[in-house]
Amino acid sequence: MQSKTISSFIPTARLLLDAFRAFENDLAQQLAVQGFDDLTTGNFNLIRHLNPEGMRLVELARDAQLSKQAIGKMVNELEYKAYVEVVPDATDGRAKFVRFTPRGQKLIEQATLMVADIERHYQSMLGKKDYQKLRQAVTQIAQWHVNKERL
Repeated sequence: MQSKTISSFIPTARLLLDAFRAFENDLAQQLAVQGFDDLTTGNFNLIRHLNPEGMRLVELARDAQLSKQAIGKMVNELEYKAYVEVVPDATDGRAKFVRFTPRGQKLIEQATLMVADIERHYQSMLGKKDYQKLRQAVTQIAQWHVNKERL
């Protein structure tokens, strides 16, 4: 009987996920040094989907691909930490509208600068040409999946 061996091949999606997780961990560490030490990488899922001008809770849940209950728990946590606030929607008082607080806006400003610095590091590490090729390749892969879903 032949024994089964697990291939040493690592799927591209896993490599991308590993790089993304390392990026998030790096960003969280840098933010902690700047005083945002109560954030976890789990908080980033809500933060990255929340529009700068705010949005309805149901839209946020849809964008994050989470249930209203799950996103509601995340909103409550970030509201407790004073990064977001929940107010009645201006056009529909029954709907909940989530927006960044001044502390949340400061977080976004700092994170934006840090992400730009990380991107510069990627470019320096890879060289400008390979960095652009990487971005084009990842964009092409993402677009392929988007187009595939539309069929």
